[in-house]
Amino acid sequence: MTYAFDTNIYQVWRNLNDPSVQRILTHPSIQTITRCFLDVEDGKPLVIPRIILTEHLVWIAKTEGYDVAMEVLDMIHDSVWNVIYEDEQLHKLAIEIGSRYGGMGAADLLLAAVAKQEGATIVTMDSDFKKLSPEIDVIVLESIADLI
Repeated sequence: MTYAFDTNIYQVWRNLNDPSVQRILTHPSIQTITRCFLDVEDGKPLVIPRIILTEHLVWIAKTEGYDVAMEVLDMIHDSVWNVIYEDEQLHKLAIEIGSRYGGMGAADLLLAAVAKQEGATIVTMDSDFKKLSPEIDVIVLESIADLI
């Protein structure tokens, strides 16, 4: 299985040691996110659309500082994670998906396009992705926003 994580999954993983997340470590969503990242550490492929990486790095820059975000960027570029840069073909695929499943933003559509192109499974807490399941593998986890 190849994974494609939505921004919210990276944010939870980055905050795993936060006391508010520590209190809910047994929650099924946290358990699944942990299992997915352990799979990646064990060699399962992970694809990251550049736009999702950018969203995550902006979030890190806001919460932890620009320098930390740049360190994370360097770490990701030095890792086996596969950053997918958007090209014309990928944008056309995102438009095609968007024409069938309205109501999704550009970043989500590009994530969907990357997942479809790479044969990846999207892992997210965004229920909008459920509608993609006829053609893209999606794992939609229960949101933990109200629990932390």
